[in-house]
Amino acid sequence: MAFFSVVIPVLNQVATLTDSLASLYQQTYRDFEVIAVDGGSTDGSYQLLEQHAGKGRLRLYRQDEGGAQEARNFGAEQARAAWLVFFDADSILLFDHLSRYAEAIARHADIELFVNAYQQMEGHRRLPRTASLPSGVIPRRTALAAIAQHDFIHTGGTCIRRGRFLALGGFPLDGLRDDGDIHFWLKVLCELAAIHYDDTVTCLWLSDDRNGNRDAGESTPPRPDAEWLAQCSARLSWREARYLRATINRKVLDRAARKKRLGLSVKAELAAISLSGLGLSHCAHVAVLMLPQSCYERYRK
Repeated sequence: MAFFSVVIPVLNQVATLTDSLASLYQQTYRDFEVIAVDGGSTDGSYQLLEQHAGKGRLRLYRQDEGGAQEARNFGAEQARAAWLVFFDADSILLFDHLSRYAEAIARHADIELFVNAYQQMEGHRRLPRTASLPSGVIPRRTALAAIAQHDFIHTGGTCIRRGRFLALGGFPLDGLRDDGDIHFWLKVLCELAAIHYDDTVTCLWLSDDRNGNRDAGESTPPRPDAEWLAQCSARLSWREARYLRATINRKVLDRAARKKRLGLSVKAELAAISLSGLGLSHCAHVAVLMLPQSCYERYRK
């Protein structure tokens, strides 16, 4: 049985798929299986995956309905290993991605979530990294404080114990589809006393704002289930709960900014802001978003 199950959701990504798979096959750590879940590709991605499956490099499944979250959840259910590694077909893994996970797991057997640093790419250029955490075991409060400032967790740079992933219900499929990744990792951070973070970049992510612009037109801002939020906040310390709500505010405001750039109304987003998680930077952000569109455009320029 493999040590890692690498789950890859694929949908019309033939342009990057060959390079992405090559980076996975070139890992120095070899004890892993690959599970590819195609969401109904029409650009040749599925045929390319069939070729790899025919050579025994991966197990291939096809889902004609649903998106990346459904594909990841389905892949996790099919996995045979104790550890899940999520990988996207528009990312590149450096050679030590899996080996660094394996080494960290060997040192910290009680930890259930391991996060490697990632870096966004624009074409062939790496974008500057935001502030990050020090490498090592990170307690929950520190992790929540960090994610309130920036997304130090990217799904393509995570390794989670399969049992924990399934127990938490996997990625959300309703209401939070657009930002389901970050809300799932928030749930994980609230459940675990500590995680492990490796500041060494092992995942390169090709950022693409097209999905963000497309999803920005949805009328309902992304927010977690109110009942879960209340239950989770009750288990956290006051400061941890504030960090949690601050993170949700940050994501709602990010979405509002995308909509504002498109000239769309942001009333729903502003109404969804949590006052208990409101910081000074959020207040400044809100003030800018409340500007009339013409003033906002001049401000941006």
